[in-house]
Amino acid sequence: MHTQPDQERLNTQANQPTEPIQNKAPFFDLDSSGDSLEDGRVTNLYYQRFRMMDLSFFVFNFIGTGLTVITLELIHYDELPEARLVILWVIFISNLILMGLAVIRNQVKLKWRESKGDVYSGFTKEHVELLMEIIIITASPLPFLDDISFYFTNDFVDGDVYYYANELLCLTLAFRVIFFIRTTLLNSYWHSNRTDRVCSLYASQADYMFTIKSLMRNQPFTVNYSAMILLIFVFGYCLRICESPLNRIDISSNDFSSYANSMWCVIVTSTTLGYGDYYTRTLLGRIVMSVVCILGNFVVSSMIVIITNESYLTTLENKVVILIDRLSLKKQMQQEAAMIITIFGRMHYAKRHLDLSEDEFTDMSKKMKKYAIQLKLTTRKYVAARALGSQLEEINSGFNSLKENLKQTTQLQEELIKANENLIYKIDNK
Repeated sequence: MHTQPDQERLNTQANQPTEPIQNKAPFFDLDSSGDSLEDGRVTNLYYQRFRMMDLSFFVFNFIGTGLTVITLELIHYDELPEARLVILWVIFISNLILMGLAVIRNQVKLKWRESKGDVYSGFTKEHVELLMEIIIITASPLPFLDDISFYFTNDFVDGDVYYYANELLCLTLAFRVIFFIRTTLLNSYWHSNRTDRVCSLYASQADYMFTIKSLMRNQPFTVNYSAMILLIFVFGYCLRICESPLNRIDISSNDFSSYANSMWCVIVTSTTLGYGDYYTRTLLGRIVMSVVCILGNFVVSSMIVIITNESYLTTLENKVVILIDRLSLKKQMQQEAAMIITIFGRMHYAKRHLDLSEDEFTDMSKKMKKYAIQLKLTTRKYVAARALGSQLEEINSGFNSLKENLKQTTQLQEELIKANENLIYKIDNK
């Protein structure tokens, strides 16, 4: 039965106007934002949009890169000026589309990051990356610069030598390779929306460096060989461009007009061999080879480290090797013991029937002594291998016991926490 104050309070609550229920945002409303927890399906949908934009960027970047390589060949051999001009206009239009895709890609990426709860304000790292992308895309061969050349002097040849303006702009393709690498990493197993969520749980950042580290851990040889092949092709291409002014005048020595010779020079330099059969004679060529020296040392050193690490046995492989050694030594002991018994039996039989001469008997005695010494050494090796296996088993059992103790300690800690919570609850209810 309600008391008078309780009845008055109930009447007051009943007479209060109810607030209208606001429409909640639908589950797939990608424009809704808030401070709620991350919705995996929403963030994954944003991530798929980001990947699609990156693939579109990849396609137009591939078209522009291929046309730029064709343009370079036409400039190098000074052929088909009309066709070259048409290709330059196509490159110009594709670069405009590529810059638009870069802007849209950056906006979609920011939307994806905002759906995960990240807040962006002002000039961020993403805006810096977008600015660098636009600069790299802009620095491409242009139809307006088709007839412009830059002259300079060189100590190795007489007279002035020159670069075509579009020839120098073709060097930016070395930076465009970064876009291809970025798309490859973005579509790998180690770079996804799920990976980003898992990294956030462990206070890590699922960036491109994390993807490279993961690939180096799981596929070290593939990553290293790919880096070496990329180094040879990209810098061989750049070296051919840098040395082209001298090749137009004199190709009797250091003929870098051949792409094979340029790649050979990069291989020899990156592996620190330095035969000296081909060497650079221009300032740009020397700058390129300086970069090749640094990156080549890094790649070769990484390969040495990878081979060294891969040569080590894992714990389970070490157990297998020890077990196989023990089985091999046991079989060898049986064979040596059988030889000793066989020789002893023949000597005993020959001694009773006088079938052997004194020299033959001495030879058989020496042979039996030899097998006895070998059996003794093999037995020692077997005992040592068995002891090593026992030590590994003891270490593993020690680790297992520590793991069990840690598990018991964790359970005891959870029980203590529950007991404290129950005690606090009882104290609050008194």
